[in-house]
Amino acid sequence: MHVHGADESESDALTRQLRAELLELDVDSVDLDGKGTPPEHSKGVDPATLTTLVVAVSSSPVLVELARALRDWITRAADRKITITAADGRALEITGARAREDQRLIETFLESGEDTAS
Repeated sequence: MHVHGADESESDALTRQLRAELLELDVDSVDLDGKGTPPEHSKGVDPATLTTLVVAVSSSPVLVELARALRDWITRAADRKITITAADGRALEITGARAREDQRLIETFLESGEDTAS
């Protein structure tokens, strides 16, 4: 899952806010993409990797909860946008302006991705 934002600091804050909310669900883990950790003694990191979360779930019922949480979070602002990429490489982009109408599409996408979505 990749959170898009206006600038680096806003994207980072939105990503961390979403991560905190997803951790309240019965998911196995919600981690910042490992590529976002700078190597020792490096001067920086690609800002895009700081806005990527990897979500692991081990049961299908959690996917419905995940879909609802993502919908609720994304609809808080019409200009919010996330991209969900399943383990098999399929991707779905969701914007705040359309998330409520696309709820069933979101659920279907997550359910068809087996047990893991990232």
